[in-house]
Amino acid sequence: MNTTYRSMTWLAAILATGAGISGCKKVAIPREELTDSFNRIYIAAAARNPNITTLKMVDSTYTITYGATFGGYGTAPEDIELQFTVDQQRAEAYNKNNGTSYPLLPASAYQLKQSTAVLTKGTLSTAPLVLAINPTKGLDLFKEYIIAVTVTPTKSQVPVSESLRTAYFIVKGSLDFADFPEFDRSNWSILGVSSEEPEEKSNGGLGIHAIDNNAATFWHTKWNGGYPPPPHWIAVDMGSSKMLRGLSFTGRQSTNNGKPNVVLVEVSTNATDWLALGTLQLQNNNTTQKFFLPSFQQARYVRIMVLSNYGNTEFTHLAELKAF
Repeated sequence: MNTTYRSMTWLAAILATGAGISGCKKVAIPREELTDSFNRIYIAAAARNPNITTLKMVDSTYTITYGATFGGYGTAPEDIELQFTVDQQRAEAYNKNNGTSYPLLPASAYQLKQSTAVLTKGTLSTAPLVLAINPTKGLDLFKEYIIAVTVTPTKSQVPVSESLRTAYFIVKGSLDFADFPEFDRSNWSILGVSSEEPEEKSNGGLGIHAIDNNAATFWHTKWNGGYPPPPHWIAVDMGSSKMLRGLSFTGRQSTNNGKPNVVLVEVSTNATDWLALGTLQLQNNNTTQKFFLPSFQQARYVRIMVLSNYGNTEFTHLAELKAF
């Protein structure tokens, strides 16, 4: 008799005598009893760390709510007095552990409305507490800051969950594009370009075609007879001095390579002395893309220098340039 046949015969014999495992038999699984040792106090917002908040940069006070929660077996077994503090050391440790470099939220910009609370016996959480922030009292526009709020029981045997003891809030002051209408361009003119291409004919090709309110035309750097070396740039005269807060770019309405990628924004009040405000990174598409500038400046002249483009071509192009 071969081995396979003998094994099958042995299995059949076991099943025939009822020695097989029944699918209907209940198996008792030990269960660990819930006890007070499971009880912990924690900040619910800490489970969402980091808590990212963007506030509109206006002279107004915004509120962030937080509180402490009881977790474990049942409800709070006693009144639990809690202390809440802004924890600078933990904020600094957060940066170190996560490879970030958020500055601390300026003390002038925030207030803990309550620094103590009671988690009442028989309940699961404190009443909401308030962190009040006014972004105009010390925040730089578009800059992210960190504030850490830590809970500590003052009179309780209930321990704190160390992993959820501290809530980290990342706060940034921003603005709304809708609050800043675009400037009238009827008095705009081209101050200068690095080059332009008249051979584009009906497509435009000249610098003026970047401010003609027609997305179907575009400024294009020279290609007929050779390509001038980068960097390519276009400069506009807005006709009068304005507080410049941002720019919008509309790409050439095509899939052609050459759309600007990284651009340097420079401004001037006299068309001679130029101040670099920083770089912007555009997407490779045909839509209108709006950007707030890293800093707001009074200026009449704006120069856009294309530091890189999509496709790494020897030319670049732009359909519309606007400002607000």
